[in-house]
Amino acid sequence: MTMHTLEMYAWPSTSDEGPDALPMVHFTTEQLVGDEVTPEGVPVWLFDTAIRDGGWVHFTDYEGWASTAPGWNAVYRQEDDALFVTGPGACEGWYQGYLGAPEDWRAAADAQRKLVLLTAPVQHPSYYAHAVEQGAAFALLVPLDVI
Repeated sequence: MTMHTLEMYAWPSTSDEGPDALPMVHFTTEQLVGDEVTPEGVPVWLFDTAIRDGGWVHFTDYEGWASTAPGWNAVYRQEDDALFVTGPGACEGWYQGYLGAPEDWRAAADAQRKLVLLTAPVQHPSYYAHAVEQGAAFALLVPLDVI
């Protein structure tokens, strides 16, 4: 069996400015599909199983992801700007890496102690808005420990 390492990209943003801003992290990868195809021969998005296993909800369904997702946890380590995110099933060990988080994101993370995770089948951050418009973006709200 051949093992493939998937390089995931993450970048921080906030939902707004000020004391009520929610910290968010967007995830994507250059490799959008794997070896799996539908019965019709259409390649399946690489994160498809993770979306099902992890309880991700369409981004436009705010009520669906407004409550903390079960089985998920995130830890943000301030000293070196490292984020560790894990979830259930195929989402175990979802992300471990550095964010390059700006001060407003760090302040929002420390104040809110929860994090919005976003993912979509896009290869670049500039395509996220299009993915949301097309109903192809997913979100979760997870508890966040800031250490």
